[in-house]
Amino acid sequence: MPAVARAQARVVRLVVGFPPGGSADFLGRAMAEPLGQALGATILIDNRLGAGSNIATEYVARAEPDGTTLLLGGNFSHAVNPVMYRRVAFDPIADFTPIGRVCDLPTIIGVGATSGIASLPDLLARMRAQPGRWNYGTPGIGTPSHLAGAMVSRVTGLDWTHVPFRGGAPSLTALLAGDIEVIIATPPVILPQVRAGKAVALSLTTAQPSPAIPGVPGAAEAGLPGLDIAGWYGLWAPARLPAAQRDRAFAALNAALSDRSVQERFSGEGLRAWPSAGPAEFDAFIRTEMPFWAQVVRDAGATAE
Repeated sequence: MPAVARAQARVVRLVVGFPPGGSADFLGRAMAEPLGQALGATILIDNRLGAGSNIATEYVARAEPDGTTLLLGGNFSHAVNPVMYRRVAFDPIADFTPIGRVCDLPTIIGVGATSGIASLPDLLARMRAQPGRWNYGTPGIGTPSHLAGAMVSRVTGLDWTHVPFRGGAPSLTALLAGDIEVIIATPPVILPQVRAGKAVALSLTTAQPSPAIPGVPGAAEAGLPGLDIAGWYGLWAPARLPAAQRDRAFAALNAALSDRSVQERFSGEGLRAWPSAGPAEFDAFIRTEMPFWAQVVRDAGATAE
């Protein structure tokens, strides 16, 4: 699209509940150009931080259903937070129009390169030897990283302290500064530091390894077969979006996900595009995921105000 035409195109606000430097912001910016081209629009990434993405989610729930406001959320926004928080100001089903799934969201247990820890069994041995000393940083309460850390405690019987940050980038900064000892992070956050030799990826939090993350073992191979948890991202619009606009947004999303440059950017950050067959399939997927994540939250004993 010519520059003048693009300048005159409508603006679609893609709302993200986390700050720049994290996986959600990365995904939004990776998809923005092809998504905008397919929609005939300019995509504006709108980072609305706080409450584990609840602020962003509520904002979209209250927006006009005119196709100009979309939410880049995930299992955390629609399946975890409504259970974990005492109160949320939205209904994850009634207040939204599901568009489509975006990608998987594996998480990685990592440490700083100067920690002297080289493997997951090494970390667990140190945690057993020094109970109550260890902590782990995450992008926030209720994120897949947080729940993975809670599941580590449940599987191993070892306690460690959760240190939530307002996004993945701040948690990484704290790890590299030595303010926290362990991080559970999404691949776009930690892999660049692993490649730079500043961090060590001990294990995925899924039982099996991912072909998109070579060199990082799955939890079963790393010595913790009972650990198996990962999240996902998706796209929503406000409720009552006309069907024609919903279908147009779905087609644009899948066009973006099939774009080779997008797939290469995803793969380079350890993520895999995971498109839905249609909005109805995505809606059914969400409804299946909600009881699963509700049980994960209950098992973890995770709560938030």
